[in-house]
Amino acid sequence: MFVISGVTGNTGSIVAQTLIDRGQPVRVIVRSEEKGEPWRAKGAEVAVAEIMDTGAMTRALEGASGAYFLLPPDLTNEDFIGESFKRAEAIVEAATAARLPHAVILSSVGAQHVDRVGPISTIAHLEKLFIAASIPLSAVRPGYFLENIRDVMPAVLHEGIYPSMILPLHFKIDMVATKDIGLTVADALVNPPAVPHRVIELKGAGQYSAEDIAASLSNALNRQITAVPVPQEGWVDTLKQNGLSQQSAESIGEMHENINNRRIDFLDPNAKRASVDLASFVEKLVA
Repeated sequence: MFVISGVTGNTGSIVAQTLIDRGQPVRVIVRSEEKGEPWRAKGAEVAVAEIMDTGAMTRALEGASGAYFLLPPDLTNEDFIGESFKRAEAIVEAATAARLPHAVILSSVGAQHVDRVGPISTIAHLEKLFIAASIPLSAVRPGYFLENIRDVMPAVLHEGIYPSMILPLHFKIDMVATKDIGLTVADALVNPPAVPHRVIELKGAGQYSAEDIAASLSNALNRQITAVPVPQEGWVDTLKQNGLSQQSAESIGEMHENINNRRIDFLDPNAKRASVDLASFVEKLVA
């Protein structure tokens, strides 16, 4: 039995559906019976639990051969980092109580660092908690999400620009679609590690810059889209204008600074490659 959290989001839904399609027994964790009904119709068991409800989470994990966890960020929270740490601690407490034999988590490239990585520090904390609890762990560490392009689509569609905090505009980085992340997690669950802590780095099908993204959007929309830089001194104010708290805005800014200076980078030159490339992602996005 594989227990999957986050099934109302991108990666969790892909993990659960992939395992169901492969004939694997699946139990999904949702926050209400209503959210679980579509999965029950697909043959999955449904457990209703909130992350901070250790008792309910422990029951949801009982009997599992493996489970998938992620830390859904609440970027509006004034103590985003502190609250994320508490959720990480609650997850590991429940996993320990349930004697979970294997956990797979959505981590991130750069999670080997303990500072100056912004919100990635919360995932790094979750990794360390699982290691300290002696629960076998597979940490899937993907690159920058291609789905981040969605966040700026209003500017793309209404102003003809692609604003970017990945700078300079020609700087190429690995970008990964959540579909590839979900498939990687499903494989990790079915094939548990022979070591206590397995890191699975996931690079993109290719490396892309803001200029590459603007070009792909131009092709898909059949109109000119221009990449424009968001100056670093304006990052925090821009993010706050989009609803983020002060701490979250500063944290996201810190992450981008350390992507741009290459501190946040892959460790394994032979890391797993994703299959979804930029052009196919953008074509589907604008369809």
